Amino acid sequence: MSHDILQTTTQIMNKLVDTTTKCTKHLNKDLVDHSAHALNSNDHSLHDGMVMTFHGGYDEVILFDFWKTTDSLSIFIVSCIILFVMAALYEGLKLLRENLARAEMAKRRSQNSSNKPISENQNLIQNNQEAIVIDQNEAELKSYSARLLSKAHIVQSLLHMLQITVSYLLMLVFMTYNSWLCLSVVLGAGLGYFLFGLKRIVAVDVNEHCH
Repeated sequence: MSHDILQTTTQIMNKLVDTTTKCTKHLNKDLVDHSAHALNSNDHSLHDGMVMTFHGGYDEVILFDFWKTTDSLSIFIVSCIILFVMAALYEGLKLLRENLARAEMAKRRSQNSSNKPISENQNLIQNNQEAIVIDQNEAELKSYSARLLSKAHIVQSLLHMLQITVSYLLMLVFMTYNSWLCLSVVLGAGLGYFLFGLKRIVAVDVNEHCH
């Protein structure tokens, strides 16, 4: 009797071992297949994705899907010229904003000089034996809302938006890591600074988003 029980137990254990072995082999096979598939997918994506190192060539997609230079050297050369001019005009845009700001400040000074108070520094008013000092800038603070909606400030705001847009577009072009496109942007910016930088009061723009 005990012999039969032992034999039955042995058979059950053998079946469990066989089943476990088959499951383990099947699981290992699935893991190997999945890992191989993942590696192939990564290789494919690295091959087809954006190259994250500086490189040459002219097979690029610049900023937009329709701006492709695939298999067209002439389109690539025209694109480099466009980016060169774009970077140069970007420096001119900064000079334009500065000139407009200087003109507005000069206009404001002339208006303030024509409306000077009796005392140039401050007016003293005696009230209950106390002196109340009125700052000359009080009038400017009251007219803040008027200056906020002025034509000059609206134009400056629009030009600021344009400057930010062009700045980030040039930065994205640089992130293609194409050496020729990057060189076009750098040379264009250099020419723009050579032409317009000498006329600017502030040589370095602290509000610059990218250089």
